[in-house]
Amino acid sequence: MRTDTTGWTGSAEGSFQLSKAVDEIYDFGALLHMQYKGKNDLWLFLNEARIIKGAGTQFINAGFAHIRYNRKVTKELLRWEVFAQYQYNKALEVGQRVLAGTGPRIKIIESDIFRAYAAALYMFEYQESVDKLIIERNHRTSNYLSMTLEFERFEIKNTTYYQPNMKEMQDYRILSQSDLLIKLTDNLKFKTGFNYRYDTRPFPGVPKTTYYLSNGILFEF
Repeated sequence: MRTDTTGWTGSAEGSFQLSKAVDEIYDFGALLHMQYKGKNDLWLFLNEARIIKGAGTQFINAGFAHIRYNRKVTKELLRWEVFAQYQYNKALEVGQRVLAGTGPRIKIIESDIFRAYAAALYMFEYQESVDKLIIERNHRTSNYLSMTLEFERFEIKNTTYYQPNMKEMQDYRILSQSDLLIKLTDNLKFKTGFNYRYDTRPFPGVPKTTYYLSNGILFEF
């Protein structure tokens, strides 16, 4: 979240999603984003839970908790990031996935209407399947490009990640999230999002390509 002041800011979001993994699934979600900005550092907290309905079943089966810290190394160009995440997602057969990583983030450009950042981070990944028959420990790089185009009434955002296994480069993931936000009031926005995921080695029974489309309301505070 872009802000010129120090202190706490945040947003709460409710959404409806249509996703495709093995089956088509209707997905109702809630996301809480909290952020603390200091003079030279930034703390980010994300929490999401989702209620999924598909194939005649309704259950809570996906969510994550993410914490990220970054600190200025230079006045404008360079920041250093540290992050950790816990995640589960039954639709992708992920019983749990635990991530931790660190690395530099570079500001490519920042203007009144457009800004872009790139990062190349080291990431340790522990994951296990829902049935716990598969357990993996991987060392990956998490490289991302993040871009925002912002006008008075609407914003377009995209972040794309490339995450190869450092021991075996043929094992990689590409993840891309694109959002369109339309300003309704000073604090309320309508949001349409599209998330795309390609994994060369997903868990058995899960396709390499998955995606979901969401529509919802976002409240900033």
